[in-house]
Amino acid sequence: MEGVVEDMWTPYKRLYNIFQLAITNPSDVTSDLELCLKKYKQNFTNFLRNPPKSEKSRTHLRNALTEGVLLAGQTHKVELSHELIDEAIIISDMFDLDEIFALELLCTAQRQQIHHPGLSRGLVAVLLYYDGRKAISCTLRDMFQAVSGVAWSTDLPREITGLINNYAQNLVDDSNILGRLLELIGDMNVEKEIGLLTKNRAFGSKKHQNQVLGLYEDTRKTIAMAMFNWSAQRGLPKNIAIRLLQYLANVKSTDSNGNLDDVTVILLMTLLYAYDTSVLLMTDCDSPYTARLPILCDGEYAKCFYEAIYAQSSWQTPQLDAIIKYSFGLTLASLRQAPSEVQTNVGAIINRDEQLIDEALVGNVFGFLYRNLLEKNICYSTEFIYRRLHVLITDFIDFMHAKVSELRGRADETARTMVSFLNEGLEPPPHLDVNFELLMLCVAKLYGDKRAVITLCNEYWGPTDSADQQTNTSRAISLFKFIRLASDLLPQTLFKSYLNMIAGLTRSEFSARCAFNLLKNSPNLSSSCAVSWDHFFNALNNYFNNMRTDFDVSLYNTSDSIYRGRSMPRNMTPRETEHMVAVMSVIQAVANHDEISRIMICDQTTWQTPQVLLGLVACTTPVVLKGEILFTLAALSKSKETARTIWFHLEESQIIPTLPPRQTQYPEFSLAEEIDQNESRMETYKLSRGILQLLYTLMTTHMPSSLGAGPRLPGFDPYLKFVLDSILLKFYNRAYKDPTEKWEVGAKCLKLMYYLLASYRPKVSDFMEQRDEHPYPGYHIMLQLHVKSDMLRLLLRIIEEARERLDDYNQFNGKELLEECALYALLLLEVALAKQNAFFEAHATANCSILLPGLNRMLLDLNPRTRAPDYVINIIKFVTYNSWLPRHTLAAIKILTAVTLLPDVITQILNMYAHGSNEKLEIRQRFVECLEMEVPRSQQTDENNVLSVANAHDEFGGNGQLNETDLQVDLMALEERKPQRIELQIKEAIVQLFELNLNQPLPNFVYFLLGIDVIRDFTASEKQQLGLDINCSCINSLVLLLERHLEQQRHSDAYCEHTAHIVERIYHLFHGLCVNRRTSEPILRYFRLTCNDFLVRHLSAMPFRQHGEDHVLHAMSHLMNCVCIEIKLAASYGQTTRYQLLSDILLAVNSDGQRNGGHCLPQEMGNNLLTPPNSSNYYGMYVLPTRVGLHNSSSLGLHANRLLDCLTLDTTSLSQPPLQFFDEPLIAKLLVDCEAPTCVGRAGMINVHKLHDILHDELRHVQSTIASGQRKAIIDEITLLLQHAIQLNCVRMRRYATYSFMTAWCRLVQILFGLMPDSLLPLSVRKQHMIDIIEKILIKVEPTQPLVKISIQVTDTVLNLLVNLRHCYYQLEDQRTLEEHASVVCLSDGTTANANPNSNGGDVSKTNSNNSSSNSNNNNNNNNINQKNGNQQSISVECNSSNLRFILKRLIDWIMTSEVKSQKMSINLYASLINCLRIVKRLRSDEQIEYNETLASTRWDVNKTYGNLQATHTDDVQQKEMAAEIIGSIGDKLIDTICHDAITGHDVCSMLALSSLNLISELRAISTLSDVVTTRGYLNHILESLAKLDHVLRDLLKPTPHNMRAQYVYESYMAFLAQMSQTHVGAHLVLSSKALGVLSNMSIYDMQPDLKASEVELRHQQDEFVPAIDARFRAILLPALALCDSVLDSLGDRNNSASLQVLNFMIAHIDMIESILRAASPFMNLGHLEQLAAITHLFARTTTHDVVSIQMDEQHNNDVDMCNRLSRLQQLMVVVFGRFTVNEPTIRRMLHPNQMDLSEEEKSQHVKYFLQIASNLSLYCRKAVTSGVKDGMSSQYLLTTMVSDVRPLSGSGDSKKLTVIMGTILNQLKGSIAYYLSQKSIADNLLQQRASLPNITFGPIGKQNFLELSQRHNEKRSELMISVFIAEQNLYLLWIHLDFYFRNAVIYSQENRNAINESSLDPENISVLNASPDEVTKLKQLLISTFNETFCTQLLDASEEYSMKCKNFNASLMRRIKALVQFAPQS
Repeated sequence: MEGVVEDMWTPYKRLYNIFQLAITNPSDVTSDLELCLKKYKQNFTNFLRNPPKSEKSRTHLRNALTEGVLLAGQTHKVELSHELIDEAIIISDMFDLDEIFALELLCTAQRQQIHHPGLSRGLVAVLLYYDGRKAISCTLRDMFQAVSGVAWSTDLPREITGLINNYAQNLVDDSNILGRLLELIGDMNVEKEIGLLTKNRAFGSKKHQNQVLGLYEDTRKTIAMAMFNWSAQRGLPKNIAIRLLQYLANVKSTDSNGNLDDVTVILLMTLLYAYDTSVLLMTDCDSPYTARLPILCDGEYAKCFYEAIYAQSSWQTPQLDAIIKYSFGLTLASLRQAPSEVQTNVGAIINRDEQLIDEALVGNVFGFLYRNLLEKNICYSTEFIYRRLHVLITDFIDFMHAKVSELRGRADETARTMVSFLNEGLEPPPHLDVNFELLMLCVAKLYGDKRAVITLCNEYWGPTDSADQQTNTSRAISLFKFIRLASDLLPQTLFKSYLNMIAGLTRSEFSARCAFNLLKNSPNLSSSCAVSWDHFFNALNNYFNNMRTDFDVSLYNTSDSIYRGRSMPRNMTPRETEHMVAVMSVIQAVANHDEISRIMICDQTTWQTPQVLLGLVACTTPVVLKGEILFTLAALSKSKETARTIWFHLEESQIIPTLPPRQTQYPEFSLAEEIDQNESRMETYKLSRGILQLLYTLMTTHMPSSLGAGPRLPGFDPYLKFVLDSILLKFYNRAYKDPTEKWEVGAKCLKLMYYLLASYRPKVSDFMEQRDEHPYPGYHIMLQLHVKSDMLRLLLRIIEEARERLDDYNQFNGKELLEECALYALLLLEVALAKQNAFFEAHATANCSILLPGLNRMLLDLNPRTRAPDYVINIIKFVTYNSWLPRHTLAAIKILTAVTLLPDVITQILNMYAHGSNEKLEIRQRFVECLEMEVPRSQQTDENNVLSVANAHDEFGGNGQLNETDLQVDLMALEERKPQRIELQIKEAIVQLFELNLNQPLPNFVYFLLGIDVIRDFTASEKQQLGLDINCSCINSLVLLLERHLEQQRHSDAYCEHTAHIVERIYHLFHGLCVNRRTSEPILRYFRLTCNDFLVRHLSAMPFRQHGEDHVLHAMSHLMNCVCIEIKLAASYGQTTRYQLLSDILLAVNSDGQRNGGHCLPQEMGNNLLTPPNSSNYYGMYVLPTRVGLHNSSSLGLHANRLLDCLTLDTTSLSQPPLQFFDEPLIAKLLVDCEAPTCVGRAGMINVHKLHDILHDELRHVQSTIASGQRKAIIDEITLLLQHAIQLNCVRMRRYATYSFMTAWCRLVQILFGLMPDSLLPLSVRKQHMIDIIEKILIKVEPTQPLVKISIQVTDTVLNLLVNLRHCYYQLEDQRTLEEHASVVCLSDGTTANANPNSNGGDVSKTNSNNSSSNSNNNNNNNNINQKNGNQQSISVECNSSNLRFILKRLIDWIMTSEVKSQKMSINLYASLINCLRIVKRLRSDEQIEYNETLASTRWDVNKTYGNLQATHTDDVQQKEMAAEIIGSIGDKLIDTICHDAITGHDVCSMLALSSLNLISELRAISTLSDVVTTRGYLNHILESLAKLDHVLRDLLKPTPHNMRAQYVYESYMAFLAQMSQTHVGAHLVLSSKALGVLSNMSIYDMQPDLKASEVELRHQQDEFVPAIDARFRAILLPALALCDSVLDSLGDRNNSASLQVLNFMIAHIDMIESILRAASPFMNLGHLEQLAAITHLFARTTTHDVVSIQMDEQHNNDVDMCNRLSRLQQLMVVVFGRFTVNEPTIRRMLHPNQMDLSEEEKSQHVKYFLQIASNLSLYCRKAVTSGVKDGMSSQYLLTTMVSDVRPLSGSGDSKKLTVIMGTILNQLKGSIAYYLSQKSIADNLLQQRASLPNITFGPIGKQNFLELSQRHNEKRSELMISVFIAEQNLYLLWIHLDFYFRNAVIYSQENRNAINESSLDPENISVLNASPDEVTKLKQLLISTFNETFCTQLLDASEEYSMKCKNFNASLMRRIKALVQFAPQS
């Protein structure tokens, strides 16, 4: 408090706030209150005395121009402007205020100016000055109200009460505060204040002037109320009471109209309480303050006051003298009943009571009470003023029995005198005694006035015979005797007064029953003029018979005939009219409050009440009486039974014509004509008000659908037409004696219209031209509001006038009625807009020709009066009246929301306000006030006032026809809803307005209200960030509202559904702002900086209290969504610190460990200034600086896991109740049909009202066919069904809330770990957190959730976390390997692991240590990382293994129990299983394996040297065994489930299931996997599916395929078959299932795209997503080839069956193979090379002697053509062999193609496939040569024999065959050795580089270098091996050809050749003839030149190092070749 700014406003407001907070929450701020009261004691001692002007201060202020001045809250002097100093001096002179205080006030006004748009600083200072004086006055008033005393008691704690009592008593005793208050009241003069302010130009606009004067008047009234509170509680001291008496005598206490002002009334009642002794008569009052009352403890008090009364000779208002004497006389009379010691203190004055009473009666005290005092509103609104007046009346009746009897006697005399004079035709004398009559009128007015807030009339009915009779005290007996006394021998002059008194005393059900019985039993009393019901209704019957004008129907004499003579009607005299009006008032009072009496009055057959009363309306009855009769009928219509009767008689009476006029002799009565002719002439409209009240009551009570059936079309159209045409459309322009009556008539009209419209539901039948009945009246009203009608124009005119008059903030007569009329006009627009869509839909369905522009569009039209589109502006203006017109505000906001749904309207509304206008800023300020509005303390337990017409009409009203029977079920009662407070509805409506317009075009009005500078920000570029106005904006208020709610939750467990819903909507709005691209960053920055990290604090406070409620779950989900966006942006912009903060909160181990860095409320969230602040405002709220958990949970664990704990996942489903009458399947279908369209927040909700209508329509259709006893049973069953529907809605809402929360939580967890930087958390900590969360999810959530979406979301999160966990495991494993290696290296060097701070392992440990010290929550995890002890590592391994065991087990359980509810869930589960298994079985490349082996060998060497180091055993084997054990324990059941999903599931699910089977197969977990898949038919089903894919796969080869799904499914099938074929058993089963036969029959493999076109296409489509056609074909072909290769790998090349089936597959698609072989070239693109390599590889492997023999035998017997094709294929292979000769030019050209730049990887792949093709072809040629015969060699199988044409090999036509072929072989041999030699040095260099890598670089960079070098080396090594393999195969080919030719060349030499008969040659050796001796000679020379010493050495060296077979075999071949060359014949 030391920093309080000492101006004239801030300290007073703070004092008031603290005092209010102490009263509402006394336990929190008791000490603050005590300190505050002590600090401001001087302010109360010198109450409202300003610090006077000071010359010193003024001089100091003038010097501030140059020297500056030190202001409060500043640490240095501030130089002031000349204008500011001048304003301060003006304020100082005006208010006689110290100049420094005036300066401080101006500075405060400068800060508060934003809350008062349009006002200058000086004007705001004036407002603050008066507001501050009002605040301290209110504090004193409330302090005196909280004082203990005799009138009332408080429930404050004893400490607070004692503090206030002592403080207040000290003020009264020591500071004479009461005298100061009285002095202030005398000094405060409004006229003088106006003159002072006008003189100093301190008034601004009319509004500002009214605000200032209102504050001044409120201050004066508050001071008077402070005195009243003290006087009522403890009385006034003698001197103060006498001073107050003198003040009242001398002050002019009446206004210009002669009425008492409120201050005078309060002071008068203060004086009357000063000597009140009524507390002595209370038997249950034992207050210790009774004896301390000045009147009782001061013996001179009564005497001195009595003398003061008579000493005051003159009175400005003489009636005050009478009332004071009257009350003091009653006080003396009451003291007679007091104990003797009290009477002794009073003395002789006690006998002067009758004297005082007599003088008061002479002074017309009852006339003053009746005509003046009881006219004041404050007498009824202030409870204890009302009670004091009650005591004044009852004390007189109780204590003055004789005087009352005397007054009654005088009244009789007066009556006789008046009668005698009247009988003589003379005027009665003027001064007759009428006190008794006035006494009865006072009783009638005091208790019968509708303004009374409490009911005290029951005390008068105490001793009656009633079940609820009061205690029969002497006072009750006296009061009841007074009623009887008044009715005894009642003269005519008292008849009216007596009945008015009875009516006034009938204001409760008990009193109404007593009055009814009293009048029912009155004939038994002794009375000359009986006052009874019979007397009343007999008189009414007589009047009706005498005055009726119709002679067609007789109600009473059935014997009348048409010949009866007509008598002239008799009119009522004015006195009779007055008496009948009084009778009507009694009937109204009884009927309004007691239903039984109401029904008895209507059902009494002898009275015929409805007929007679309606008949009198049709007679020539005075208009005043007609109006009262209609009000009486309205009161009688409040029961359904009576309403039905009155409807019938109203229709029969035809006072409102519903039938065509009849041709009769006598004119018919018309109520419309009566209103137009008589009421309009008299300018009073009681008849109009009466008929409106009657129609409203009838329609709200019961609306029979068959009304008028028979003579006319049934319906209510005639009545609605009457109201519209005769009253509503004319009332505005009529003349009125009392202007307030105009708005009363309008309000009643609009109230009726509103009910009819609110209870209307649009139907298609309403628009039909042909119908059996009139549509519901609401249809016509709706139609009038959606076209340009007079009714709409009238409503808009009423709204405009109300806005104009209310804008002055001035009091005027009829203001409340004008406000009510404007309210119903707004409500009509609100409901019409709410029903517009349904109305338009019905209109469109009916194909109606009526043109409907739409109300929302017409509200944007031009106003003809102002020539501007200001209808919406006028409506929005009602938001500024929120402080006293909250329901108007709500309606205005809802209308604005409906209008803004039109496109671009929200921007148009913003443009309606002028740029920089203050009106726009004022509107925003009022929206802020609405959001910061709190419920008034006095209304916290009350319902909404009567003007807040129940919105239930709109939601539950239905059509009025439902009131016809007893079928209606109270849906509100079924749903058990509590009405929402009006201020909560306003907040919800504002938030909804914001939500619906977030995505509207910019700039718009909503963004302006939120505080975004729309003019500056949206005219700039989109890259410019938006700015927020944090001083006065709705976004600021919304944050403040959430802060208050959070603070309330910290201190209370109370739950309010409506508040929780608003909080949810605000969080949702914030989420919408965060999602919006333009506002996300500014709003998050605002939360982070301005709101002191709003998201962090609220995230820390989760889970909120009552987290089981739907709204709370939604609120938490929206908050988590906002945090998700914050985390995403932090990751995107690299804000590691921010990310760290959020992750620390979410991953905190317990609540104590969470962040609590002083998060509190922002300091500039203001409150309303001029209205009295309440207990919940910001300035009085203390926010704890640290986090206080809202959810007290003893469970530990991650904060994210604790959030998940607040969910209750109920897996039970709600079953339909058993039904007896309705068909259950049909009801189930009906429930589905009644579901509302899916929308956010209410997905799948049942429309209970639609269901209600359908069921009741069904009952109406069958009600004539059912038994009478079944009716109630069917209604009960309908109620049961409706309850079931409501329960279903509750369950669905709960599930939706659960899903929303789960979705947000899952998204938060996924984003948190998915985007987490590597440096944020140590890997082991991150891994453990993910494992904890995964385990929590798997434990918390069951797979069989009623809402499948929850299971899908959960499995999605598990999948995401497992992916991150897998990467984390890999990284952690690599890191651990590096650490171990680093420690080993350091140990081998004789140092410790930490000796080298630059080592990688040391860095990791250091990082972990730092993280451990910075986050205490993760100590255990970090210790596990930092410690290198083998024991702890083994424990960690076991923990990880157990965690993975649990996760894997739960995943498998989920897969087996989740059934097939959702394919997406199955997809997530299988993907999760794959990732989990990949953790266990990590895929590693050859380079990674080599890297790990390198590190392991290092550790192994060191471990052998240092025995104290135990080698660390990796957990890979254990984890694999664990996974295999779990899967194996389940066995065949799991395989069945996975195979079933693979066969029947979605394509993606099928693919993942097959991948899971592949992984299980890799783990060898189930040895019988292949058998199970085969024996149970799954393999056959897969093959069938594969065959069916053939047609779909062909579509993939179209230029633009529909999708690629079939390819992926096909690849999965083939991958599974390939995996299965990797085992010997699996390969056998695949072959036995004829898998290759299926592939052979698939035509897709024959659809090889054109190779040349593919080459061109590849150059143009390299970057497209969809692969090229040839790439798609290869993606289909290569898996099939891989399957064949896998089968051959498993069964071996010598398995003739396998090789034969593979060869048959190849032959089946020989066209494709021929095409690729024909086009084969080393310069093909990479894909074609890959395809060619695969094909040649299979041909090379399947070309064996046995296979060829079997194949040749089969084909010789069956297909000659196929034999020829195979022969051509063989020749093609040889030709291609020649093309793929390894030589440097070919490789160089291949790596540098034209117009293409290949990457290093692509070049490596080209070389790889090129060498593979060359090796495959070499192997094929070798096998083709050697596989012909097993023993010996024949020329038939030589290449020279196989190739018939060598031109493709040589390129020329004259080449010799032997020369070409042998040259090709030699070139291949030489090229391969040359390539080997060229690449050998490169490979050795790479190996040397890798070996030279220093150990110190082993880490991320070192490992990358090692892997890169290893990869390059392995590639080169593979190339070298293939090169050697090519050389070996060609060396063999060379030898075998040389062996044949050179040997046969010796046998068949040239000299013997001519003698040889070629026909006798061996056919196998005939090919030798193809070689001439010259060729052989040339070949020999070539060989000699090739196989020189260098080449042979190179060949042998290559064979020694990289040979794949026996190294000596190549040497043997070389020796044989040399021998053959040596002994070859010469030519």
